[in-house]
Amino acid sequence: QYAVHFLKVKVLVVMGHELCGAVKAAQLPGKLLKRGPAALSEVMLDLKELLDQQRFKSLDDDRAIDREAVTTNVSKQVEALTRDEGIMAKVNSQELLM
Repeated sequence: QYAVHFLKVKVLVVMGHELCGAVKAAQLPGKLLKRGPAALSEVMLDLKELLDQQRFKSLDDDRAIDREAVTTNVSKQVEALTRDEGIMAKVNSQELLM
């Protein structure tokens, strides 16, 4: 959002990567996540909520769980960006490619 509104970028790409530390940390128990600084705890708990999905429990392979978690995170971040009126105004006016 900062890059779009203040730096005036023209292309917005949301990417994820395997073995992401933030995604891995978000899978820790909520009690541990609440011990961090307030702003970080809030972000991590939001991410944890996105990732606590039943389908992960059916996966046995740690790499498969990681891939699914990263993919889910990217999808949810894109969904959140599409709810941002300022970003979508730029997309609709063709000032921004997302």
